Amino acid sequence: MRRTTVLIAAAMAVAASRPFAEAGPQFRDTKSQSLGRTGVASSQGAPSLLLNPAAMAKETGGNVGLSVDVGVNSVLLDYVSWAADNHQYLNKPDTLLTKIGPVDNKWAPFSQTLLLYGNWQGIGFDVVSDTRYDLTLAKAVVTPVIGVGALSDLLLTAGKGFKADDGYRFGFALKYLYRLRYDDRLVGTTDDDFYKAKATLQKPDKTLSQKLAKLGVASDIAKTSQGVGLNLGAEKDIDANWTAGLSTLDFPTLLDQHLLRPEINLGLAFHRDVDLVPDLDNRVLVNLDWQRFLIPGTPWFKQLKMGAALEGFMNKREVAYIGLGLNDGYPTFGVRFGYLVYLSYVYVAEETGTYPGQEKLSFHKLALQAQI
Repeated sequence: MRRTTVLIAAAMAVAASRPFAEAGPQFRDTKSQSLGRTGVASSQGAPSLLLNPAAMAKETGGNVGLSVDVGVNSVLLDYVSWAADNHQYLNKPDTLLTKIGPVDNKWAPFSQTLLLYGNWQGIGFDVVSDTRYDLTLAKAVVTPVIGVGALSDLLLTAGKGFKADDGYRFGFALKYLYRLRYDDRLVGTTDDDFYKAKATLQKPDKTLSQKLAKLGVASDIAKTSQGVGLNLGAEKDIDANWTAGLSTLDFPTLLDQHLLRPEINLGLAFHRDVDLVPDLDNRVLVNLDWQRFLIPGTPWFKQLKMGAALEGFMNKREVAYIGLGLNDGYPTFGVRFGYLVYLSYVYVAEETGTYPGQEKLSFHKLALQAQI
């Protein structure tokens, strides 16, 4: 215990003495997203390695799963329609200026996530590819200006959970991160990146894959980085219906010799069996999570999040849920149903810092999952 305390203190001292890079991986499984990105005290299975590794101590059997989801919003759909009618004018600035009004200064985001996971007797792994691309067109005095952005994380994680006396659980997760990033910004004709982006947008797009490739124009000019890190977690069963959780994420995590901003998460979960839907075992789940960065001088909290769900189980396997939540005041909603193969829908809204300022963006995400 003394050695562990010394190591933690040393890590905190290093973290306080070095400049921090951006935040760490933001991936959450679809259930956590629908519950306001909560789950510090209620997460389950291998995806919990990215939120609270202590939850792995609850796993007694084993399973393997695959999940793929795609997220779009209404602005992206507007861009697809606009691009089909006007992409031929990219070489005619005067004409293009008269046609970009409906999509002027609106960021069109697209997200895609692939998750492969598995666990056996409290040991788990995750392979995550989590990508978001942003694209916009803006009117300038003489020529149109392209706006692009990208954040793509490839994350490999492995960890283990441990049970202790009096309902305590602990866990850790080791991870490798490969990141591709291009901060959202406008690129004008005096910027070399403008011509790289323009060349990608002007490529032939006869197939669906070629059209989707244009959404990732920023990937051709993005910066890459890689690093390793650690997540730690603890849980405590207060009684039969209440569980408390704590996790420290990216504590520490190095990305190209720069520390990512570590964060602490506290969670409280209420879970109780109810009899609402015939022929199913039902459970009500309510989460309350609190999050902040572990950096001196930052606000005492970053986000306050909450969520609630009604879950249905058959043969001890979850077959359906409906959940809603608030993530820092922004609404979330999700449903999932299936057996071995699941279909999910998640709605999330968030505030982003993309140019020309803070604005609310909503995403509709569809996911197909398989678990055995």
